[in-house]
Amino acid sequence: MKASLKILTPFSSTYGFRAYTISASVDFPMRTVLQEMPAQSHTNQKIACDKTIDQFSLMNLIDSSFSSNGFAPTALLFHEFSRFVDCNFCNTLIRRYTDSKKHSHSVFVYTQMRKLNILPDFSTFPSVLKSVAQLCYGEVGKSIHCNAIQLGFNTDIYTNTALVYMYGVCQQPDDALQLFDEIPERNVVTWNALITSYTHNRKFREAIDVFREMLASGAKPGEVTMVGVLSACSHLGALSQGKWIHDYIVRNRLRVNVFVGTALIDMYAKCGDIDEAKKVFETMGFKNIYSWNVLISAYAMNGQGEAALQAFDRMVVEDFKPDDVTFLGVLCACCHQGFVEEGRRRFSNMINQFGLQPKIVHYGCMIDLLGRGGFLDEALEMIHSMRINPDAVIWRALLGACRFHGREELGEFAFRKLMELEPTNGENYVLISNVYIRKKQWAEVGDVRELMDSGGIKKIPGCSSIEIENVMYEFKASDPLKTGHEEIHKMLKDMKNKLKLAGYVAETEIALYDIDEEDKEHNLIYHSEKLALAYGLLNSSEPTLRIMKNLRICQDCHQFFKLASAIYKRTIVVRDIKRFHHFIGGLCSCKDYW
Repeated sequence: MKASLKILTPFSSTYGFRAYTISASVDFPMRTVLQEMPAQSHTNQKIACDKTIDQFSLMNLIDSSFSSNGFAPTALLFHEFSRFVDCNFCNTLIRRYTDSKKHSHSVFVYTQMRKLNILPDFSTFPSVLKSVAQLCYGEVGKSIHCNAIQLGFNTDIYTNTALVYMYGVCQQPDDALQLFDEIPERNVVTWNALITSYTHNRKFREAIDVFREMLASGAKPGEVTMVGVLSACSHLGALSQGKWIHDYIVRNRLRVNVFVGTALIDMYAKCGDIDEAKKVFETMGFKNIYSWNVLISAYAMNGQGEAALQAFDRMVVEDFKPDDVTFLGVLCACCHQGFVEEGRRRFSNMINQFGLQPKIVHYGCMIDLLGRGGFLDEALEMIHSMRINPDAVIWRALLGACRFHGREELGEFAFRKLMELEPTNGENYVLISNVYIRKKQWAEVGDVRELMDSGGIKKIPGCSSIEIENVMYEFKASDPLKTGHEEIHKMLKDMKNKLKLAGYVAETEIALYDIDEEDKEHNLIYHSEKLALAYGLLNSSEPTLRIMKNLRICQDCHQFFKLASAIYKRTIVVRDIKRFHHFIGGLCSCKDYW
């Protein structure tokens, strides 16, 4: 039996109506749930019917059947003892399995309800939809949505809230928004589901917009709301909006529990305000392992490696047991500061003192640390000794180190490994080109260019953003004259002239090799972070400018920003894909090691 629902709802005065369609099998087959499950050993044994069994005993029998036999014999149990099975019994089982994170079991019980023609009630849908969301079974979720509509639960606030959450987590944010707009009654949880939907799908600006709509509607946000919207600010690097949310929490005397406190630390850290992050941490009444991990990572990414290691030592003294995330932060701190010997010692302690097995990310940090420190042979030896197969991150870290130290043969070896794993990733080609450029092997650079062209491989375009008066402005690497930004062009020309008087020399070695010097300088001046900086200097009087970039900052921009911070007497904070750079008075917090 198929059921199809089409609802036309106004969603924009400009574009009119959109169709929202659910078309799914009502009694969907059990294979829908089972197809992604590992093979189970099934038995064909006859299950004897015990006339004295009660529902409690049947629950235990079902639990036992799940753990020992799998789904097929459990389905037989439902059939054999169907007279004991009603809606309340199934609801209890679904809640039990959802709460214990046995989500496939929860969805399976729902399928048995439908097979036995047991009608769900208002308690059924929220729990089973939570399990569907955790499993990312989007099509199953649509079928359950169809069931809910047919049975008249499309006006139930708890069912609708669970559906919004399910669509969001299953990467269907448009469906989540459409359903949210149609809900006749909303509560705080409903708003939180929508905010979570956007953050889960990396639509961070939309999540913040929903939070503002929530406040305008009169709904009172709680701790879960704050964690979700602060997470969105963290990813955007939207410090002004994050501070505004923090002020809202204080003004309205909302409880700063360990989750909200940790989210605030993370927000300030990822926006480059490490002092505020530390202040929040010190004022928290209760801390957990996640709070410490966020603080250690905050110090690491902001170039305060010593503080990160001190925080780790303090954490251990205060009887918190570090986990693998803790050590990732510690090793990142060593990597960003070039603490090779300290990194070796902490890596050894992770295994021998705390009994933790390194994961691929820990090895990635160590390869990066050793490689950039000049210990490339030791890095290669570690790769060969790993119990885990090296992934692209490992070989990319080694290739990047070869560029710093001019090891083209080892770089070529790492590049061949990357071609086996990621033949279409443009970053790998750029890295091997940089190895050849350092050695002035222009023929090899040309070969890499031809290889990229023939394979249709493109470099990831540089993109930077800057927040000014709560608005994020985004720039891509290009000539601003083509986009009508003549004032930025004039500003960049003026900046270049002033910086040249202060000693700036364009790092043209990193530009394309087959164009003249003037064109090389022209290309460099229009890197996206320079565009963002020029716009910030023109339009903001704030003493600190904060810029976010999707790639690692290049040598030329790094030198440019150091001089600009001194000449224009501004603090410039740049968050690139690896770490923060705090440019103050002609110096950088990374001490030119990045």
